[in-house]
Amino acid sequence: MKYYDMTDDFPVKFDVEKLEAELQQLEEGAWLEHYDPTLSRGWKSIPLVSKGGEMVGAESQRVAPYSEMKRTAICEKLPYMTSVLDAFKCQHGRIRITRLDPGAGINMHRDISDEVANIAFKKVRLHIPIRTNPGVYFWVDNEIIRMAPGRLYYVNFSKRHYVRNEGDSPRYHIVMDLEVNDWLAGFFPSPGLVDHIVRAVDRLLLPVQWKLINSKVKASIVFWHYYNGSKLQSLRQRFKH
Repeated sequence: MKYYDMTDDFPVKFDVEKLEAELQQLEEGAWLEHYDPTLSRGWKSIPLVSKGGEMVGAESQRVAPYSEMKRTAICEKLPYMTSVLDAFKCQHGRIRITRLDPGAGINMHRDISDEVANIAFKKVRLHIPIRTNPGVYFWVDNEIIRMAPGRLYYVNFSKRHYVRNEGDSPRYHIVMDLEVNDWLAGFFPSPGLVDHIVRAVDRLLLPVQWKLINSKVKASIVFWHYYNGSKLQSLRQRFKH
């Protein structure tokens, strides 16, 4: 399953006007730049649930064991958004309000390893759009997905994906990392035989791919550490010219 609109099955409906009203209360200085500038531009967030309830710096935006996650102090000022979090009767991981500015985007990547967002691993990343525009789209595994305000979406972000805001206004979403327990699983379509096979294959093969990717990255870091400024680099540059 690449993506799924869970709205009609979910027992709570989200009031966009109330979400918008609380969005207006957020101060400009509260928005954090993403911790990985190579991944995105113009993508910012305000943590609602973070490691230790932190709200500043890169670490407050990173994933952590769910047992270490706590609601941040700003939730006390956002009663309706807090009630939205309360509606999800499962363990909460990282939860953020995210903003994607006009002309901004998130580069092609996959959410894997500690950040995995794939129901096969009983971890999902759900989106509730608050404000968007026709120029915003997700590209996920060769398909464009558009999301409407006030609805609830699951996307398998372990697949290759990127996001663009080609409109003239910011895009705001609540983005929730959640553990899939029996309660949450009940709002997804019952998996058929093919789904069970695909999930089993994902659980078997994806961790192997992640290890290979991590090994390649580490090898690259080591290589450039020793190569830059080395005699080999000097010789290569000499022969190149």
